[in-house]
Amino acid sequence: MRFRRVDIGSSIVVCVDHSMKFRALFGFFARLTIASLCLATGIAVGASSVFADMPGGKRGFEAMTQNMYFGASTDPVLSLDPAEPDYVSRLVTAVTGVYYEIVASQPNPRAKAVAASIAARMPDIVALQEAAVVRIQSPGDLATGGEEPAKTIVFDQIRAVLDELASRGAHYRVAVAVDEFDVELPMLNFENGTFDDVRLTDREAILVRTDLPPGQFRVANPQTGHFTKLIPLPALNKNLLRGWSSVDVFTRGETFRFICVHLEEETAPQLQVLQAEELLAGPAASKMPVVIAGDFNADPLHRDGSVAFDTFRAAGFTDTWTALNPKDATGGLTWGHDELLAYPTVAFDRRIDLVLFRGRSLAPESVGVTDVTLGRSEPPLWASDHAGLAVEFGFRR
Repeated sequence: MRFRRVDIGSSIVVCVDHSMKFRALFGFFARLTIASLCLATGIAVGASSVFADMPGGKRGFEAMTQNMYFGASTDPVLSLDPAEPDYVSRLVTAVTGVYYEIVASQPNPRAKAVAASIAARMPDIVALQEAAVVRIQSPGDLATGGEEPAKTIVFDQIRAVLDELASRGAHYRVAVAVDEFDVELPMLNFENGTFDDVRLTDREAILVRTDLPPGQFRVANPQTGHFTKLIPLPALNKNLLRGWSSVDVFTRGETFRFICVHLEEETAPQLQVLQAEELLAGPAASKMPVVIAGDFNADPLHRDGSVAFDTFRAAGFTDTWTALNPKDATGGLTWGHDELLAYPTVAFDRRIDLVLFRGRSLAPESVGVTDVTLGRSEPPLWASDHAGLAVEFGFRR
């Protein structure tokens, strides 16, 4: 795992009356002592955790976002034309290819690697996108006109992440989740020669820690929604569903809304902007401070041709990477691994996984990009085609 972390140095000014001076100084030196002991024993302590409760700022929270990548491109299916005479046979062939590409990508081991990266940081809240569940029905009934949905779970990336976190002593739960693109299609089972039905459900979810002291980090008001402006999929006679999920967070006397989002790809830039406007007019229109984390499919420097980021900036949102790295606006790249996750060296070429914020009380303190490798010589080499992004926030008083 390659991890880049940027910490902002802390300046400390103690302004207290005489009745508070001794207590403040005692707390200050106690924290320095704890920090020294931690450093001596090899435990890393950031400046924000040492000086968290000093006047001028409060200990905040850490947020992380990760696109899980379900393991294949769906283009071979979505590009089909239902008007072609051999559409059905080509559909079965394409679906079969996509399914076995997903299998070859090993979603569960990749999900475990993502969980390991989460456990290494222990963020308070995590936004996951493209966290799929794949189900099959064998033999299937679609070919005979049946309507029974596939129920046998082959892969469940959210469940795999939670189980691996628990095995590492990191306790999280799903605060809210939303199903997005959900389709069931026929395929050929290479193992037994039957025609099966395979169902792919794309999901996004927000995870929160459950091992913190009571009341330290509470979430409420879970909400989900789908955008009304969507890409039509003639090959499947449905739309490509995209959406968002959110919770309201209460921590250390502060409140903010946390939103997880997955916007449409940059191949539809105008549609992206419309979805961004829907988000801003919906859950992001809160009077409380707002954090939006996710796969925006929109590079702030427009390297992917998208201009959706400008819509968020015009609405008063600040990009955490830019705020903490004003001299490295071209850095922090998060996307570019190949579809098969097969190449050991890759040059990311865009930054589309973002954490944005709006609100005077929110103060980003550090930001890190996590590109998770599986530590192996055969594909898949990477946990996802996306890197993750972790941001530490403090609170201004």
